[in-house]
Amino acid sequence: MFIRYADPLGIESVSISRPVITGSFGGINQTKEEYRNRRGLRFLEAFAQDLRYAIRAFRKGPAFAGAAVATLGLAIGANTTIFSFADGLAFRPPAVQRPAELVRIFTSTKDSPFGRVAYPDYLDLKNRNTTLSGVVAYYETGLPVARSRDEAAQLVGALIVSGNYFSVLGAEPTAGRGFRDDDDRVPGAAAVVVISHNFWERSFHSDPAVLGGQIIVANRAFTIIGVAPVRFPSTDLFFHPDLYIPIAMINDVVSSFPANLRNDRSMGWLTVLGRLRRGVGAAAASAEMTALGRSLQQAYPETNRQRMALALPEVAARDKEQGNYQISALLIGIAGLVLVLACVNVANLMLSHAAGRSREIAVRLAIGASRGRLVRQLLTESLLLAIGGGVGGLALAYGGVRYLLSALGQMFAAASDLPFMVDFRIDERVLLFTLITTFATAVVFGLMPALQSTRVDLVSALKASSRAGTIRRRFLNTRSVLVASQVALSLATLALAGFSIQGFIVARRTDPGFRTDHVLLLSFDPSTVGYSQNQMTRFYDQIITRTKALSGVQAVGLAQSIPLVNGLGTTAVVVDGFEMLEGQEALSIRSSVVDPGYWSAMRTRIVQGRRFDERDTSMSPRVIVVNETMARRYWQGQDPVGKTVHFNNRAGVAAQVIGIAQDGKYNDIAEPLQPAFFMPFSQKNNPWMAATLIVRTTGGATNLATAIRAEVRALDVGMPVFNVRSFERAYEAAALSKWRLLPQIMISLGGLATMLATIGLYGVMAYLTAFRTREIGIRIALGADRARVLLMVLTQAVGMVAVGLVVGVSLVFALTPVFASAFEFVPRAPTVLAAVSLLLIAAACVASFIPARRAVMVNPTVALRDE
Repeated sequence: MFIRYADPLGIESVSISRPVITGSFGGINQTKEEYRNRRGLRFLEAFAQDLRYAIRAFRKGPAFAGAAVATLGLAIGANTTIFSFADGLAFRPPAVQRPAELVRIFTSTKDSPFGRVAYPDYLDLKNRNTTLSGVVAYYETGLPVARSRDEAAQLVGALIVSGNYFSVLGAEPTAGRGFRDDDDRVPGAAAVVVISHNFWERSFHSDPAVLGGQIIVANRAFTIIGVAPVRFPSTDLFFHPDLYIPIAMINDVVSSFPANLRNDRSMGWLTVLGRLRRGVGAAAASAEMTALGRSLQQAYPETNRQRMALALPEVAARDKEQGNYQISALLIGIAGLVLVLACVNVANLMLSHAAGRSREIAVRLAIGASRGRLVRQLLTESLLLAIGGGVGGLALAYGGVRYLLSALGQMFAAASDLPFMVDFRIDERVLLFTLITTFATAVVFGLMPALQSTRVDLVSALKASSRAGTIRRRFLNTRSVLVASQVALSLATLALAGFSIQGFIVARRTDPGFRTDHVLLLSFDPSTVGYSQNQMTRFYDQIITRTKALSGVQAVGLAQSIPLVNGLGTTAVVVDGFEMLEGQEALSIRSSVVDPGYWSAMRTRIVQGRRFDERDTSMSPRVIVVNETMARRYWQGQDPVGKTVHFNNRAGVAAQVIGIAQDGKYNDIAEPLQPAFFMPFSQKNNPWMAATLIVRTTGGATNLATAIRAEVRALDVGMPVFNVRSFERAYEAAALSKWRLLPQIMISLGGLATMLATIGLYGVMAYLTAFRTREIGIRIALGADRARVLLMVLTQAVGMVAVGLVVGVSLVFALTPVFASAFEFVPRAPTVLAAVSLLLIAAACVASFIPARRAVMVNPTVALRDE
C-alpha cells in the first residue's frame, strides 16, 4: 500500500507501508476505513502546514496582507450591511414556527388585485378549506391606553386578532396564556388583552404580577392575560404592536366601525394568513381559495360579484403589498458590484505578489511539487485573507446597521407615533450570508491568480533575467483586463449613485401643491374614546374655535388625511357623462374629507369655483371639490363646476362639483399628477372620526403645541393627542426620507467602488512602470524627452480606462431602466454619465501620474544595471 504525505515545500514523498492482509471480509473493510481515516488526517496535516506557511508569508509581506484584508473588509462590510437592510425590508420571514408554511390570503377585484378580506368571507375561507391547517386574521390600528382611569392615555399600536392567532402561528405567550376561541366568539363579552414583551418591560418593568391586572383601552377596562414572546414583534413587516385584542371586541375599541362589521361582506378590512398542511404547496392552497372565491360569488352576488380569492406565500405576498423586493434586490446587486471590485483588486494584489514569487514557485515545481499542491497552498492564503476580511467586515457591518437603524428610527418617529420600524440586525441569517460571501470571495479572487502563478516556464523562471520575461507580460495582460473591469463596475456604481442624487434633487424641488412651513399638525381619533358622530362633530368644532383664539394662529383646518404624510385613500365614484371601460362599475379615485379652513391652512389655491363654507351642511345637497387633473381627465373641454358624480355606483348618492383645487402630490412625491377630490367634513355621511388639525402660525410651529394640548384637556382629559409635530418635520420624514437615505447608501457604495478602482489602477501602473524601468532608462539614455516618456506611460493607463468606460456605459444603459422603475423617477443618463466619466478619468490620471513620474525620474545608469 502506497501512502503519500506532503512537506512544507509542497513536495510529495512516497514511502511503502507494510500491507495488511486478512482473510475476512470484515477485516478488509476495517483496513479501508483505517486508510480513509489516515487520508483525512493527512489532509488536515497538510492544511495546517499550508496555514502556517501562509502566515509566515504574510509576516514577510505585511503591507500586502494588510491591503488585501482592508479591501475585502470594506467590501464584505458593505455587503453585509446592505443584506441586513434588504433582509429586514423584504426577505426575512415572520418570527413564527415554520414560517415557510405561511400563506397570505387576498380578495381580488379589478381595482384592487390584492385586497383585504371581509370578516364573513374570512370565516368561510377558514371553515371550508382542506389545504390549510389553520387560518388567522388581524387588523392593525392605534388605541389609547392608560394604566388607570386617572392617568392620561397614550396612543399605542394594537392588533385586533382572531382567537386562534397565537396557537396557529405557534407563538404562545411566554407568560400567561393566549386567546381561546371563546374569547373571540361573543361580541363585546371578553375584554381580555395580551401585551407585547416590549410593552411589558417598558410600562410594567417586567413585573409578573401584571397578569390578571387591568389596563384602560379606549375607555374600557381590559384584563391582561398574557405576555407575547420576546422574538415575536408581529406577523406584519413594519408594524410592531404593543397590544393584542380579540376581533370580538372591535366595536368596543374602534367605535367608528359600523356595528354590523362582523356581518358585512362588502367591507374588506382583515389581513388573513393561513398555515399549509404538511405536504401541501402554496399553489394548491391558491387553487382552492380561487374555487372558494367563486362559490362565494354565487352565494352572495350583491357583495362578492367579480371578487376572487387567492393565496401567496407570505414573503412573496409582502412584495405585492409593500413593493420592496425590487429595491432590495437592486441594492444587493449594487453592493455585489462593489464586492466584485474588491475581489478584482485583491486578485491584482495576488498577481503582483505571485509575480514576485515566480522564482520560488518555479523552484518548488522543479524539485517535485505538483501544480495542484501549489494551487491548494495559494488558495489557502486566499482563504486566510478572506477570513480576515470577513471578520473586519462584520465589525463594519455592525456600525452600518446601527446607523441605518438610527436613520430609519428617526424617520418613522417623525412620521408617526405608532410603532412602525424596520428590524435590521446581525442575526444568524446575516452571519450565514457573511460566511458564504467570505468563502466565495476567497475562491473568486484566489483561483485565477493561483492558476496563473503556477503556469510558469521553469527554464525562463529560474533565470536571473526572468523578471523581464514572458511571465511578467502574461501577468500584465491579465491585470490590464482586471483594471478595465474595475473601471466598468465603478462607472456603473457611480452612475447609479448619481441617479439617486438626481432623484433627491428632483424630489426636493417638486412643488407638492401646498406649503409646509410654519404649520403644526395634531391628530385625534374620538372613536377610540367612544364618541358618537355628534360628539365627534362637537369636539372638532370646539377645538377649532379654541385654537383660532390662540395668539400667533393664522389659519386652522381639519383633514382626514394629510398629503404625503399619511396619504389619501380612495373612493369609488361614477362620473356622469364619462364612459368607463366595459365591465367597470366605478372609478377608484383618491379622496379626503376636509373642512372649510383646510385650503387656507395648507396654502392650496382654489383655481375655480368656491371652497366649502357654511352653506354645506348635513341637510344640504352633497358637494365636492375636485383637483385640476380630475377636471381635465373626466370633463375634458367642459366646465366641471356644476357637474355631478355618484358614490359607489350609478345608483349611489349624487354630489355636485362646486370648485377646482390646485393640483398636488398626495401619496408619493415622485408620482405623476393624479385625479383627486375632497368632501366636506360637515356632511356627516362619511363614517370617519380620526382627523388631523392643521394650524398655520406666525412663528415657530411647535411653540403652540402645549397651548393646544391644554385646550384639549379642558375639553376632555381622556382624549389622546398624537403625531404632534411640525408639518416640515413630518413632510421630510414621510415624503423625502427615502430620497435622502438612498443617495447616502449609493454615495457610500459609489465612493468605495471609486476608491477600489483607483487603488487597483495605481497598483497596475506601479507594477507596469517597474516592469518597464529598463526600457524607460534606455529611452532616456538615447535622448528621449522625459515629458514624452511620461505621456507614453499615461497613454497606456488611459487605454485601459477607456476600455472600462465603454463597457461601463453599456452596463449603465442596461441597468438604468431597472433602477428608474425601482425608485420611480427617470434619470437623465447623459448628464450623470459625463460627470462620472470625468471623475473616473481624473482619478485614473492621479493614480497613473505618481508611478509614471517616479519611473521617468529614474537615473538611466541605475535602470540599465543587470537585474
